[in-house]
Amino acid sequence: MSYLLLVIYIMAFGWWIKSTKTFQTPGLSRNFICFIFLSKVMAGLLYGLIHYNYFKGGDTFLYLDESTLLGSTFLSHPTYYLNSLFGWEVILPNTRVFTYPSSTIFWKDLGTYSLVHIHALLYPFTFGHYHLHIFFIAIIGLFASLNFYNVFRQILDLPKIALIACCFFLPSLTFWTAGLHKDVYVYFGLSLFLLSLLEFQQKKQLFRTTLKLCTAILIIGIIRHYLLVLLLPATLAYLSTLYYSKRILITYLMIYSLLISTVFMLIKFIFGIELFEILVHQQTAFLAETGGSSIQNVTPLKPTIKSILRMIPVAFVNVLGRPFLWECKDFLQVLASFEILSFLGLIATSLSFKKESIKSPNLLVHFIVAYSITNLLLVGLLVSNIGTIARYRAITLGILSALLTHIFDFHKVYSKKSPPAKPHLSSLESSPPKNTNPSPFSKKNNAKLLQ
Repeated sequence: MSYLLLVIYIMAFGWWIKSTKTFQTPGLSRNFICFIFLSKVMAGLLYGLIHYNYFKGGDTFLYLDESTLLGSTFLSHPTYYLNSLFGWEVILPNTRVFTYPSSTIFWKDLGTYSLVHIHALLYPFTFGHYHLHIFFIAIIGLFASLNFYNVFRQILDLPKIALIACCFFLPSLTFWTAGLHKDVYVYFGLSLFLLSLLEFQQKKQLFRTTLKLCTAILIIGIIRHYLLVLLLPATLAYLSTLYYSKRILITYLMIYSLLISTVFMLIKFIFGIELFEILVHQQTAFLAETGGSSIQNVTPLKPTIKSILRMIPVAFVNVLGRPFLWECKDFLQVLASFEILSFLGLIATSLSFKKESIKSPNLLVHFIVAYSITNLLLVGLLVSNIGTIARYRAITLGILSALLTHIFDFHKVYSKKSPPAKPHLSSLESSPPKNTNPSPFSKKNNAKLLQ
């Protein structure tokens, strides 16, 4: 019965795609958007199947169980839930309900509890069935992908097929943003954030753009609040370049240096702790996690700038190299290894066949590069589990793949692979004789020779 309900949901959403102006997207037909949506539903079902069998349920089914418990018992114990949500002291009911932790744990794992509460609201439509939750996740993923498509088609020079592949069909990005996890919400929040910044640059409908940006900040803040710390300096630098577009690299370096120094001093003098101690604490928390794909012999960070700088090369090796093929223990790790090898291959290919003349990039491109580098660096410094690294880097690698494809010279490569067309015999016989010895001083003839 639940699968029949899924089919009904999909058909109703497909009808909405074809009938509403919301999905009027340049270069994409309504039928193709329906196909993209179905591919996300299938990826979400595969995500659940792999987690159920390979990870014995994992976090994704834990979130499902907790959201189902919260959604199914809210009406019978509304006072308990509302009081707990606002942090008031409550008496735990005798029956089994979703148990709220202490405030310190709640705020530490805010993203987890936000995710659980969001999906608890869907209980009247899902009745606790995983595949029905996937339907709503696929909708969020579709809007996120369309947002990235609308951004990239305006700021990047890509053939249509490459643009579509980068926005909708990158395997790792599609997989990790298709399941019941936090990544799809981060993906959606970032897409809204980038779209808002581009609209600020284009000076479009300031009120709607501001509302969109605030929504993006709220989504990212309640799911992975530390990403706001990475977005802040990049955003300030981007807004600065809108008014002063010269010496962009220096502008970014100055703003990053100034902001990091300011944050370092504020945390030191207000809270009495070092910024580096926070990084050490977070790395320790990741090292304490158990799993079969943990990186061996990880050097613990020390709360000194020397230790952080020494670990930066190792961090990039971890996030842009692991898992190495020789350390893979199962098929999924092999896939993750091929994924990062493919990305490294894309870097080498794009630089080897780079366009001879690339027009000045949109100012948003510099923002994307700055955010992506700091995101990958943070993941490499703190995370010591290969599976977690693969999931955390998926969105960033997907964004960078589009930028790398932007500099790739498709025309040059295509012209090398395509042999010149041979003239037909009849056309040679009917054509008038041509001057086979053009004057070397004729500009017109020289232009023909160059062609």
